[in-house]
Amino acid sequence: MQPKCQLVNRPAKFDCRWHAGLDMADQIIEGGRIIAYRIQWFNGSWSTWFGPGLNDLDIKFNPNAATCDVPVKAKSMRRMWSYFYDHTHEFIICKPN
Repeated sequence: MQPKCQLVNRPAKFDCRWHAGLDMADQIIEGGRIIAYRIQWFNGSWSTWFGPGLNDLDIKFNPNAATCDVPVKAKSMRRMWSYFYDHTHEFIICKPN
């Protein structure tokens, strides 16, 4: 069976689990695999498309620990999708049929 994929565009989620590090948070939060995503910056422009685990390592890191459904360690690395927390974003997600 082929998974069902769709493009999703939405505003900020304010869900700190996106900061959880390099784990594949998409499967925990969205129930499927995000295959590509991009961020709309506050100036209105869009980032390039990112592929999880390919080109999406953020140059910033998580300076402090946080308590979420998924623990966030202090001084941990994160993916660019951490900006889903407070930025409009869109992604292509594939879920099993």
